Amino acid sequence: MLVFPQLITGASALYPVKRTSIQRTVVNTLGDGSTVIFADPDAAANQWELHASGITLDEWNAIQALFVATSGMWQTFTFLDPTGNLLAQSEDFSATAWTNGALIQLTPGVTDPFGTTRATAAVNAGEASEGITQTLAVPANFHYCLSVWAQSAGGSSVTLTMGGAQQTFALGPGWSRISFSTNLGTTATSVTFGAQLAAGASVNLFGMQAEAQLAASDYKMTTTRGGVFLKARFGTDQLTVTAQGTDVFDAVIAIVDTEG
Repeated sequence: MLVFPQLITGASALYPVKRTSIQRTVVNTLGDGSTVIFADPDAAANQWELHASGITLDEWNAIQALFVATSGMWQTFTFLDPTGNLLAQSEDFSATAWTNGALIQLTPGVTDPFGTTRATAAVNAGEASEGITQTLAVPANFHYCLSVWAQSAGGSSVTLTMGGAQQTFALGPGWSRISFSTNLGTTATSVTFGAQLAAGASVNLFGMQAEAQLAASDYKMTTTRGGVFLKARFGTDQLTVTAQGTDVFDAVIAIVDTEG
């Protein structure tokens, strides 16, 4: 798969990163002078400006190789938003974006860490471990961090999973944000992220987040789409790089998505 490369350090981008969301509103002026205003979602676009300062020659070569493979702006590639949450429906675990075990029971409306009622009570009523998972079309040889807020009045644990890797966390009655990072290091073109509950476990969950980096950042709520853009393009047909030293390069890279 064609995908914008991750930095050797495991970061998805160097900062500052500028993201712009473009929306268009259509205004139709009628003969009597009145107007009808409506949104035009087909004209929406997302733009990123990546300031890649101090990257190595290998990192620059990877970006340039993708630029050549896509013929500049012509072909699309997968871009993992460095400012967002890769998962969709980060608070609605009953949404179609999630695949849940047959005996996982979900009850929304639980008080969350921020004092609202957006958390979900999850109970595994089965006799074997079952999970709440979401599979994303992302490369398995990137570094990822998965995080979620969790609590359990009964002392149940929860296991965060990414592909075949996992880590189990003991929980208490207070909310805690747990996180797990790994690089699966395989050639697979999808990764399944989720939370696994042991038989009989009862856990409250809120705000699951996946990011293409080594550690969790501030939580970003998502609705119908997450931060995986499968049809991104370079925003220009020319890349410019400045060599600051033997293995130090600076570049500003524009990326756009009009189909997300």
